[in-house]
Amino acid sequence: MNWKDIASTVGNIAGSVAPLLGGPVGLAVSIGSQIAGAIGTDNSPEAVAAALKKDPNAALKLQEWAAQEREQIRQSHVELQKIAMEEYKAELQDRQQARIIHKDHWMPSAITIFLLVMLAAQMAVLFYMPIPPENRDLLVYLSGNFLPFVSAAVYYWVSSTKDASEREKNLSMGGTTKAATTQQK
Repeated sequence: MNWKDIASTVGNIAGSVAPLLGGPVGLAVSIGSQIAGAIGTDNSPEAVAAALKKDPNAALKLQEWAAQEREQIRQSHVELQKIAMEEYKAELQDRQQARIIHKDHWMPSAITIFLLVMLAAQMAVLFYMPIPPENRDLLVYLSGNFLPFVSAAVYYWVSSTKDASEREKNLSMGGTTKAATTQQK
């Protein structure tokens, strides 16, 4: 007898555990040994099956163990979500701080202009110069990898974050009176 053979017996008592016993051998053996430990029997499918059939307390212990495992998995999932959220917040804060520090710097506009000039040159080469057949794949690869950079640079200028920083800049430079008069009308 193996752990898969008792999956249906265990499934009648703790349904969420049964698929794990029917899974890969290493997982089934691990879950099986945890079940055996939870109900207090030998670490064998035969002993677990016998205990579940003879002892109603074993079934109760199995249900309690399954509930504890589900709760532990939920708690772990919540903790992982919190960690992911904290990492995301730290990344956003880092990005915001970089934008605040460099908001009036010339480099973003210079990079955007440079990338757009390179894109125009690339398109001119594609349309007006013959391309050797052996270099077409390389050109497609390079073009495909270059376009996301151009898109990101353009997105920086047309995104809502840039609009928000421009509004903030206008407000801090005396645009509040203009906004106030617009609202009064």
